[in-house]
Amino acid sequence: MFRLYIHYLYWILIFGTGIVQLIGLDSGIYKLGIPFLAVLLLVYSFITKGNELKYPFVWWYVGFMGISLISSLINGIDYFSLLYFLVYTSLSYFYFLILYNETNFLIIKKVITFIKILVLIQIPAILIKYVLIGQTEHGGIGTLSINAGSVSTIFPLFVITILFCLYLFKNKSKYLIYIFLFSLMGIVGNKRAILFFVPIILLLITILFVKLEKARQISNFWSKISLACTIGIAVFYITARTNKTLNPEHSNWGSFDLNYIITYVDNYTSSKSNDKYQMRRKDGLVYFINYTLESQPQQMLLGDGAGKLIESKYNMRIGSIKNEYGVRYGGRMGFVWLLLQIGLLGTIVYLLFYIRLFTMVLNKYRSNPIYLAFLALTIVFFMDTIIYSNVFLRYEYLKGLYFIILALILLDQKYKTNYFSKMINF
Repeated sequence: MFRLYIHYLYWILIFGTGIVQLIGLDSGIYKLGIPFLAVLLLVYSFITKGNELKYPFVWWYVGFMGISLISSLINGIDYFSLLYFLVYTSLSYFYFLILYNETNFLIIKKVITFIKILVLIQIPAILIKYVLIGQTEHGGIGTLSINAGSVSTIFPLFVITILFCLYLFKNKSKYLIYIFLFSLMGIVGNKRAILFFVPIILLLITILFVKLEKARQISNFWSKISLACTIGIAVFYITARTNKTLNPEHSNWGSFDLNYIITYVDNYTSSKSNDKYQMRRKDGLVYFINYTLESQPQQMLLGDGAGKLIESKYNMRIGSIKNEYGVRYGGRMGFVWLLLQIGLLGTIVYLLFYIRLFTMVLNKYRSNPIYLAFLALTIVFFMDTIIYSNVFLRYEYLKGLYFIILALILLDQKYKTNYFSKMINF
């Protein structure tokens, strides 16, 4: 049972990062502790199973890490920064291998149950934040962080995606209640993006569901579409009225004015000056794509060095896009984060892998919420990475959970059972 406790500690550090930050403990506790525990579990698996270990997709990771190493070496990036870049981009895969090769099914079940508890803890945590400090993107973001504001958008969107897939199959009202409660995480976090992302992803999930289920559920088509639209409109309406920047009164419960919202979003997403520092996301994406395409061939293909944008007190550079490239807001997307460090070649290899996973699960699709959830979460990954932030790409409470769902799907395929796919049920 010792290794079960290692699993528990691994996920406690992942979900307890915000608590560590809040009480002022050294960040090395989770920055070094999380990868150390993953390596410890992987080494244990290697020692006990040896040649029996299976390594799905290993050549993709070998290729990606090879590109990252070459990029780092030719740009003179220190080994610490390279290592931490690989931790951010590859740790989830190593934990995926641990879970995929685990032969004790009870351990897998207990780990998944424990993770679900940690996910549900975010609800009282965000309510406590609202009572203590109110509606703001600063302060505690559940137990996950105190300073990564985009988490308030992407984490609830991630969980809502899973919950809505469960609802479409099981039709239980408790999932709608959970969806509302996790929507509050974005609303209390004062995040505007939740206004658009939740309706969009619910509609896409519904379309996927109807298309994949075909004759099995086609009679419920309009009821499913109506439900998705109703929930999406409710989130849109509540967010617009409670977010001070989205209503004319700048109030926590202002009036709903669609024209005001459209004008605000247009101004917010577009740069109004030639100041590169104040560039917004839309202009920043275009700027950095042009920056890469206009670079020398070597730099265009391999970037400025894997690890260049690693921010750490153990790093000699500051490592932020703001300091390295003079752009504050418009460079926070994961796509830009990858493109600048590993160039077109590394970024294409990395993103093609997620497309490969999507097509693989689509081809193996079974009438089960875990398959639908994985497909929808892949869409969330691309939405976040290309147009919003690097949260999904970098943090284990998102990407790590994504790869756990992949492991459960492959274990179901491997053992020809629905035992593992049922584990995501709340």
